[in-house]
Amino acid sequence: MLGCSMANPEHVMGVVGNYPLLVALWLLPLVGALLCWAFGPQLKRAAGWLATAIAFVAFALTVASWGAGTQSLNGALGADQPLVRWMPGFHLGLLLDPLSLLWACIITGVGALIHLYSIGYMEGDTAFARFFAYMNFFLFAMLTLVLSDNFVGLLIGWGLVGLASYFLIGFWFYKPSAVAAARKAFVINVAGDVGIMFAIFLIVQKTGSIGFGNAFAAADTYGPTLLLAICISLFIGAAAKSAQVPLHTWLPDAMEGPTPVSALIHAATMVTAGVYLIARCAPLWSHDANAQLLVGTIGGMTALVGAVLGMVQWDIKRILAYSTMSQIGYMIMGVGVGAYEAGVAHFFTHAFFKAQLFLGSGLIIHALSNEQDVRRMGGLRKRLPFAFIAMLVGVLAICGIPGFSGSFSKDAVIQGALNHGHPWLYAVGIVTAGMTAYYMFRMLFVTFFGRYRGEIDPSELGIRHPEFAGTAAHADAAAHDAHHAPAWLMNLPVAVLIVPSIFAGWLLYGGANSPWHRFFDPQFGIAAAAHVSISELTTTLVTLAFVAVGILVAYLRYGTASARENAVDRLRRETVGMWPILSNAFYFDVALDALFVKTSEALGRLVSRVLDPHVVDGTVREAAIVTQWSGALVRSLQTGFVRAYAVFLAVGIACFAAFYAFHGVH
Repeated sequence: MLGCSMANPEHVMGVVGNYPLLVALWLLPLVGALLCWAFGPQLKRAAGWLATAIAFVAFALTVASWGAGTQSLNGALGADQPLVRWMPGFHLGLLLDPLSLLWACIITGVGALIHLYSIGYMEGDTAFARFFAYMNFFLFAMLTLVLSDNFVGLLIGWGLVGLASYFLIGFWFYKPSAVAAARKAFVINVAGDVGIMFAIFLIVQKTGSIGFGNAFAAADTYGPTLLLAICISLFIGAAAKSAQVPLHTWLPDAMEGPTPVSALIHAATMVTAGVYLIARCAPLWSHDANAQLLVGTIGGMTALVGAVLGMVQWDIKRILAYSTMSQIGYMIMGVGVGAYEAGVAHFFTHAFFKAQLFLGSGLIIHALSNEQDVRRMGGLRKRLPFAFIAMLVGVLAICGIPGFSGSFSKDAVIQGALNHGHPWLYAVGIVTAGMTAYYMFRMLFVTFFGRYRGEIDPSELGIRHPEFAGTAAHADAAAHDAHHAPAWLMNLPVAVLIVPSIFAGWLLYGGANSPWHRFFDPQFGIAAAAHVSISELTTTLVTLAFVAVGILVAYLRYGTASARENAVDRLRRETVGMWPILSNAFYFDVALDALFVKTSEALGRLVSRVLDPHVVDGTVREAAIVTQWSGALVRSLQTGFVRAYAVFLAVGIACFAAFYAFHGVH
């Protein structure tokens, strides 16, 4: 059991007491996954309702555990439930404190709404039950990750989340692009797993324990070199899971999965696991300024790069994917520089408005028979008024318009970077906010205003035709999306998410007296901040000014009547004239392919063409030849004639006699 006070980071909370309800909360989604998997053919459509009910029950158990997760007694914070006691220092258990409680609420609460949405979205899919088995399994994997009270349990959950995401991203396995995206996400995440594993080795070597409490209590004894190595290794895992530069390339490709998967994995849960890891390991980061600078810098770069790439996307889900990458960059920047409460707060608000944006885009995609290119949309404000309202609220929230949830958390992260002595990250955060406003309102104007452009030939816009166009598999998928208009099952979760997308950020109102600060003060305490002359109000006004400029530029380019009249022609010119460096996403994929994929292929060819046939097989062949030759030699001496053996005996005796005659007997 741990509690992290920034004034005293090595402080370790004791165990308040066992809390068996944690086991039920943890295992319930696994039971649902097994039931949907084993009895899917019998359950049919009921599998969706079963999985959804289990998700809602898990959320109810999480809320019922609020008191246990926030209790504090005699220096102990939260509740712990031991599971396995092995050798000293190697105990596995479950931990519920304010940090894991918040993540569990989002995983089960937002996850339950996405489950409900999926019943309508996946209606008619031939693998309906299998989809919900994967969804429940994903919840179990995430709960394993955030509820574990030790690094090994966290690593197990980390790996299970990667496996679950592989299943969900590649759910439509008849699409080569989906299979490739799933494999890419899995491989990059496994690379992150190796980083965390290496960090665990270093921690165990130093402390002899896998428990969070023991590892954090010894933070000031590691020494600068070892501590930096541990933090870097942990951050490799965080960067892979949370799509930080340069390990971000799997995130936009993961949009090949069904839209509810995008909402579940890439909005509220999996991609925020890195934020959770750094916040959980706050005592380690607080002891190493170099680690903080590294993580904050990578987070700022990711926020900026994601925003730049979001500005040139036309696929509505890829726009949201790059916006996710950018917003996760904000979170990593916040927790990296030491503004833990701010980074976690942005995770909290982002979970609602990004899930709403993805589910809102799903309403559009569903209504337009699987169309995702915004250049073939337009005029949907009147055709899909509810989707327009939902997307508008989500856009206002992510842009940080005052009063909406994102304004509170994003401004807190930006101000936190300044307070902790990183003015250039402060500037990056403000500039990125303006860029976010531009590409999000660009998406809004192109999608919902002007005339409908669905009749335009895709070839005129440079749109790549689907790989399965004209095939039976593609026809089945298109038919699935065409004959089910958004119903209450899809509209209700989106409507519910509108409320926290607007109001969740108000928990931060009041500064040191806010409910948010009071909730996390026992966890993080009050961090020492540098004295700055720029107030939070000034930061808010400057950020809002950049946001206003971004909205204005988007309006002038895509929102005016003249812009709408010439929209198709301008979009065509922009497609042709796009800078190659942007259309190729800064060549990150090319670089990773050259550094790792091509290198691995070359190594494979070396092994298969040289080492294997000439060294490995050659050694075996030579051993066989030597054995055969030796056997033939010995066999030639075994003649079966007594006279031949007598000759050998006589020659041997003569040799011995000659030896002793020459050297004498000693």
